[in-house]
Parts: sequence; C-alpha cells; structure tokens
Amino acid sequence: MGTEIIAQNIKLPNFIWTAHTNLNNPLLVYSIHKKYIDAGADYITTNTFRTTTRAYLKTGLSKDKARDKALHSLSSALKMAHKARESTEVKILGSIAPLEDCYSPKNYPGDKDAKLEIVEISKWLIEGDIDIFVLVTMNNLKEILTCLKVVSKYNIPIWLSLNLSDEQHILSGEKISDVIESISIYNVDRLLLNCNSINQTSLAMPMLSKHWGGEWGVYPNLGTGKPSSDGVITSFSSYEDFLDISTKAVNLGATLLGGCCGSNENHIQLLSEKFK
Repeated sequence: MGTEIIAQNIKLPNFIWTAHTNLNNPLLVYSIHKKYIDAGADYITTNTFRTTTRAYLKTGLSKDKARDKALHSLSSALKMAHKARESTEVKILGSIAPLEDCYSPKNYPGDKDAKLEIVEISKWLIEGDIDIFVLVTMNNLKEILTCLKVVSKYNIPIWLSLNLSDEQHILSGEKISDVIESISIYNVDRLLLNCNSINQTSLAMPMLSKHWGGEWGVYPNLGTGKPSSDGVITSFSSYEDFLDISTKAVNLGATLLGGCCGSNENHIQLLSEKFK
C-alpha cells in the first residue's frame, strides 16, 4: 500500500504514514485494493499499518484526539477494503504491525503497554468485520507473544509474518526455530515471511519448511538492498527473480504467495497465471 501511494507522488507524513491516506483520499485505498483483486488476489490486507493511538500521539494530538483519529482512520481503511471485495470471495486480512518502527525491535514498548494497545487495535478490527488477523513484519519475540495472547481470544484465524535479520534469526536476534517453538501454544494458522529481500527470503525458506509443521508462505520486499525508512524504493528486483523465488517457495511446500513493498498488481497477476 505504501509503495502504491508513493507512486501517486503523495508524500507520506511521519509517524502515521499510510494511515493519512485513509482520511484524506480513501478512494485511492479502495482503488488499490480493487486492482489487486482484479489481478487475481485472494486476500487483501487492511491499510491499518499505522492506524494506532500511539502513531497519532506522535503528531502532537492529545490522547483522546489521537485515539479518535486512529479509530476514524482504521474504520475508513476497513470500509474501503469491504467496498473493494464486494461480490467476491476475497478475504480481508486485518493487519497489526509492530507498535514502533518495523526495523527497530529494541523500541518495543514493553508487555504492559503493548497489551493495552493491541487490545484496542484488535477490538477495532473485529468490530470492522475482518476475516483473519495478520501480524505483519513482526520483529520481536516478546511483541509477537503479546499479540498472540490478545488476538487468540477471538474465534478467527491468525497469521504471523516475520521480519528477519538473516536466514536464521528475526530482527531482534531470536532464532526462527525458537520463535516457532515459542508460538506453538497458540493456534497460528499460517507462518509467513514478509518485507525481507528476495535473497534473504530465499535463504530463510528452508527453515520454515523444516521446522514449521503447518501452512506457510512468503511475500518479499522487492527492493534491492536494505529497506529504506521512508518506504521509497529506487532499485527493484526483476519480475523474473520474483517468479523464481515464488516457484522455489512452492517447491518447498509454501501455500501462500504475494508481494510486500515494491510489488504491484502485475506481480499478483503473474502469480495468478502461473499457480492458480
């Protein structure tokens, strides 16, 4: 979503990032969802990456106003997702991201604050009628476990997607195998890798294939090199490389494929034509 909005020459503001578009140009969010569905997507992810009270507080609002703004933005994101998927069998993934920066796991606010905030976000998503929770770009095991503890009380599927430091560790340093062991007490329906480069994703896929007994999948970052903090991508992996890693993933047992930053509807169409 961020890549697509940036492609419209829209500058994403600090802290709230794509949440800004939910309130200022909701039909753009709708149109992005719609073109991915038309290209063959079976799932769309809500534009709720930064629709949090925490994010809006950083813009200088009072706590009450920040909460109201966050809820309004999240509600708009859900409305546009539902509008886009009308008359289809497409499922809506309610997205919960790390509360702080995705590439700074050390900034995790701690279990107590995180639990209160995840309770709020998950309640809003459930009230907005999502089909599945997806914990995206998760980079810290403590935050993962806090999220799982909260969202597990709802009777809908849970997907967990990991952001990595290398092929054996998530960004906070824990081994992927240890993450898998730690989450085994929760009913995680799919384990995913997202916002990792194609090369890093390729190196890590055998770990999921070997250690994870359930369904899994990948949706890589298509920028080359390390992801930029502002979401701007200047150098992209090729369509050929994208299809190549998708094929390798399927051969290893993956059942879900997609694209993260840098992808567009053409990538989804390629997957649809090759694998569906």
